[in-house]
Amino acid sequence: MPAAAAPERVRPVTAAAVPEPRPSTPRPGRTEGRPAPGRPGRGRSMRRSVVASAVVVVASLLTVVGADAYLTQGQVRLTRMQQQLTSASGRHRDLEAQVATLTNPSKVVSEAERAGLDAPTKVTDLPAVSLPAPTPEPTATAPGTRSSTTAARTR
Repeated sequence: MPAAAAPERVRPVTAAAVPEPRPSTPRPGRTEGRPAPGRPGRGRSMRRSVVASAVVVVASLLTVVGADAYLTQGQVRLTRMQQQLTSASGRHRDLEAQVATLTNPSKVVSEAERAGLDAPTKVTDLPAVSLPAPTPEPTATAPGTRSSTTAARTR
């Protein structure tokens, strides 16, 4: 007879034999849904950083260009106003010189003679006139109130 073989024992299923489910919290150093460093997907975050940096640089340059255009526009306005001021100052000086020439007494006399006016031969001064004392200003009263003269009349 053949040698008897011992029957194989079947191991009972224990909790140690069943694999444990993975914890729902991420491991330290990793964020949920993102691959670990050095694995595929890292290029995507690098690309985002480069795009964000490019956007910041372009926005900064546009801001500088806009500010420069604003300042240039202000300088053009300032230059135009300075030219107007210089022109107006020159015209003012010319007009002052013209007034000084026209108000010169000898010029006034010569223009009067040319117009047919003669210089008076005798000048008579008028005597001073005394004026009466000025009358006081009437005062207005509010409607419904009695003035001192109305109150005196009704007594």
